[in-house]
Amino acid sequence: MVPAQISQPPEKEKSRVIPLIEVMEGSNCQPMKQLVDVEQEFPEEVRYIYIPACVPLWRCSGCCMDDSLECHPALERNVTLQVMHREIFPRIYSQSVELTFVQHHKCECRPGQKRLNDKSSSESIKTRPRRRKHKKTANGCVK
Repeated sequence: MVPAQISQPPEKEKSRVIPLIEVMEGSNCQPMKQLVDVEQEFPEEVRYIYIPACVPLWRCSGCCMDDSLECHPALERNVTLQVMHREIFPRIYSQSVELTFVQHHKCECRPGQKRLNDKSSSESIKTRPRRRKHKKTANGCVK
């Protein structure tokens, strides 16, 4: 099944209702291909502009059946991708470089960090940290 992040546009056909089992299978905690911002992965390389700005990587995503659990990688592997980079100043020509990224190959549901660090179950909702949502940038990359 192709994740929603990279799905193809719907074909011109009669719309259908997607069955619950198919929806649940697609939303479980599992590796899904996502666009990842190269600068976010290599924040120390501030003097470069990368082309493309984001790359497709398999990352854990999805829902766990229990709200106290979060989707985390259980097996990670490195993958080396070829990208172009150019120095911001001085404007030196672009050149091809190889960057190593982490891909998630297996995911599992584990207790969330906020559950492990909770000191008081009576903590006010107003003082609890909000869940950080992934924001998409103008170029479509997740930050």
